[in-house]
Amino acid sequence: MTKNILTTLSILLLSSISWAQTCVSTDSLNATAYKSDVYFLANDFLEGREAGTKGEELAASYIIQRFEKIGLTPFFSEASYDQPFEIYLPASVSPSTELVLKGKSLRLNQDFYPIQQSGNGSLENVKLIDVNFGITAPELEYDDYAAHTGELEGSVLLMSISSPDGVHPHSKYLKYHDLTDRLNLAREKGAAAVIVFNPEDYLDHPERDFKRIDDIGIPVLFVQEEIAEQLKEEASIGSLRVEMNENPRQAHNLAGWLDRGAEQSIVIGAHYDHLGWGDEGSRYRGAEPMIHNGADDNASGTAGLLTLAEYFANHPEYNAYNLIFLAFSAEEKGLLGSKYFVKHSPIPNDQLNYMINMDMIGRLNEEHALVINGVGTSPIWTDLLEEVNCQEFTLKTTKSGVGPSDHTSFYLEEVPVLHFFSGTHPDYHRPEDDAHLINYEGSMEILAYIATLVAELDGSKPLEFTETSQEESTRAPRFRVTLGVMPDYTFEGDGMRIDAVTEGKPAATAGIQGGDVVTQMGDLKIRGMQSYMQALGQFQPGQETTVTILREGEEMELKVVF
Repeated sequence: MTKNILTTLSILLLSSISWAQTCVSTDSLNATAYKSDVYFLANDFLEGREAGTKGEELAASYIIQRFEKIGLTPFFSEASYDQPFEIYLPASVSPSTELVLKGKSLRLNQDFYPIQQSGNGSLENVKLIDVNFGITAPELEYDDYAAHTGELEGSVLLMSISSPDGVHPHSKYLKYHDLTDRLNLAREKGAAAVIVFNPEDYLDHPERDFKRIDDIGIPVLFVQEEIAEQLKEEASIGSLRVEMNENPRQAHNLAGWLDRGAEQSIVIGAHYDHLGWGDEGSRYRGAEPMIHNGADDNASGTAGLLTLAEYFANHPEYNAYNLIFLAFSAEEKGLLGSKYFVKHSPIPNDQLNYMINMDMIGRLNEEHALVINGVGTSPIWTDLLEEVNCQEFTLKTTKSGVGPSDHTSFYLEEVPVLHFFSGTHPDYHRPEDDAHLINYEGSMEILAYIATLVAELDGSKPLEFTETSQEESTRAPRFRVTLGVMPDYTFEGDGMRIDAVTEGKPAATAGIQGGDVVTQMGDLKIRGMQSYMQALGQFQPGQETTVTILREGEEMELKVVF
């Protein structure tokens, strides 16, 4: 008995000694450069690094200089670390956009605003006609235009976005609910402009902030219901003008690599963009715009990227895999940079062994709690993460490979992923997220942990990929049903393109596949994400509908049961 105990103790001791030698220490990482990188990236001078702005360009120039100094090889070509791609910021509406009633100018963005289907144009002293819902349904013997024959040409039409029996799945007028169809019909009837309003508490207003303009050829304004009631008493509009423009910008993914001549590569990534002066997603509610420096989100992860790049550049003995160091832009706008990369990578995605994502690693708390997402994407992760935990973190893990950060784009290409995250805090997406609040010692511990993990895997075989449940990420709590898909938020065409389908969910059961474009659900046309969400909200569990899709240009109808 005593001999067995001694033998066991000897094995444990030898194991611990051997293992201690594989642990990367924080002293081997360049903590001074890390702190300097965070302070530069989170400086007011960069104005929050919003994708497509001068601040993003300044941050990109800095990161490229650091790549060069570290000794990384340009990844996108022999001479380029830069992968430019196009994004759209919210369309800009000119202050000259106006609606004048009885000589009084209504308040833009309060009383009224142009909607996505609007074209530019101006009118003065034009007849106003109330066309109710703007619906013509011959088979139901219903026509909102019948009483206005001969007087529509050149007029402004007032239109409710509801329908004669409301907006719900059992409406007799369901196939006439689509607003774009109604607006096109109004234009065909001769309307010079359309003003729409929403009389229903349960309906969402048309979007005020949008990135692409679906110009139908005439101005279209949304007005608040109280303004619509005033308009119903009027015979004409004094003045109406719409002037707005799309706002395309160029953003930049950045990548350098350590080319070890291996067949497969590892991606170590972090997004370097943030919210600028308070882009969509800001939690700041003050009256004055303020710079959102995003020290934790995600200067901390970007500086970590550079720290790990320097460490592995100085350790050529880790050569079983090439190491790609990727700084993504436009993560805050819907993972646009990482989505673009996986679709336009210089090397095939099946040559990527795994992907490490660092997003907000700068606020390690007193409990030493480290969140790691994606542990279900390969069988090796669960045990290995505990075994290399030299820093004795309290690990909090989730299995799903889908989440609100760039690892999702790689998971959807069947690449094993891990997302490292030190936790939320009150300064998230607020101007207060500044460099002096970063826990620099904690960040070094996290980076030492990641370096140890990568080093430990250097001699391993390529990792096995496993699919995980996406339910927690794809289900919208306000909906009673889910289709079970991951939408492609970068898709700019008509319809809603699907990035991935969750096994066992209605879409998969119906035969819907990644890459399909949903154009209709039942009688409801799908023109984009908003109309898709509105359509989904009409269904109850157990209901059946027909979903129309485009697959490689061919239209198909599939039965879906929610």
